[in-house]
Amino acid sequence: MKTKIIPALFDAAEAPMLLINDQVHEWSNARFRELPESLRRSVLSWAQNQPDEWLELEGYRFQRLQVEEHTAIIGYVVDRNRLQRTLLLKLIPALQLGGDPYQNTAAVLGPLLGWKNCLAAKRKSNRTLEVLGHWQDGQLLSPTTLPLTGNAAQAFYEGESPKDQQKGLAREFPLDELIQETPSALWMGQRLDLPEQQGVGHLCIWNPPEHVDIDLAEWLLGLAADTLSAWLMSHAQAANKDYEPSNEPLDQLTGLPGPKTFDLALIHAVSTHQQTGQDFLVALVDIDGLTHINDQYGKPAGDRLIHRFADDLLNMCRRRDQVFRLGGDEFLLLMPITHTPPPVTKRLNRISAQIREKMPEFGLNLATATLSEVKGSGEELMLTIDQRLKALKSAK
Repeated sequence: MKTKIIPALFDAAEAPMLLINDQVHEWSNARFRELPESLRRSVLSWAQNQPDEWLELEGYRFQRLQVEEHTAIIGYVVDRNRLQRTLLLKLIPALQLGGDPYQNTAAVLGPLLGWKNCLAAKRKSNRTLEVLGHWQDGQLLSPTTLPLTGNAAQAFYEGESPKDQQKGLAREFPLDELIQETPSALWMGQRLDLPEQQGVGHLCIWNPPEHVDIDLAEWLLGLAADTLSAWLMSHAQAANKDYEPSNEPLDQLTGLPGPKTFDLALIHAVSTHQQTGQDFLVALVDIDGLTHINDQYGKPAGDRLIHRFADDLLNMCRRRDQVFRLGGDEFLLLMPITHTPPPVTKRLNRISAQIREKMPEFGLNLATATLSEVKGSGEELMLTIDQRLKALKSAK
């Protein structure tokens, strides 16, 4: 009698509920039966096969109450703050554990959102995407490479001012081989950006369950993308400086590392270029006529100029760029190249124009070379730069 009364009392409850007896689904109330089928399957699978006390999915938090072979599952709506905390508490440790960050992100975000597909892709070239993480129906698929042309995310990587988030029906992207078989499915994507480097990859989801909160899914997708981008940025900074530091002290006037540290950084850049194809630009900059400036304005004024110019170089650089003082009036820049070489000349011209407003005698000489044009040889790169600088001064 009691087993009939209790379900009757809770059948109209606002909270979704179900009862499991000896691993068999025995009863569920009307609110649970109204949930999307994919969500019901996920909850039931968790309740029967996983020991975790809690399950958070699609804005719900389900709690397990168990006495002997009887289990009650009660769900309630959670707010965005709780979902944000859940995502970060799962995603950040997953990224820190190592492995591919794109795959780790898909593995965490997929179950949390509950959509059928959750994909994390990296831009491999101007024509291809590398799908490193694809969570589908509870499992991760093997990495694959896809053409960028016709992909639903193509707009993220093309155009002068592409949007960083978009959504649409799968039928709008008939050339996308992953979603073309489900033309009525909703597709939603978020671009991954780094400082001064838009579109290093993207996250996307499609085939949502019924009655899903689209705004909530869009917000979580953006949060996951921001978290992954921040991790990629910090990891890239560490990777770009992954070499043993020299015992060389920093330059006392500018606080910059010196030539010995540059030599180590260049060796690492050459190794990276050989292993991954990552290209680097090296720029040699010297202040034109520093001796004349010292004679006219005094040595303290010349020192202040060097200090200011070093700060200007640091301010014009991106986070991944490195600045060194070679000695005297000479500075070196080591800059990774993404899609196109950084506009060093344009930035230096701006700096030079500002300094000349107070010191008309100020001028700069600049010579650059890339590892790719010297076939990855650090020695050949520095020889090329030296020859170009001498030719420039001879022409003056």
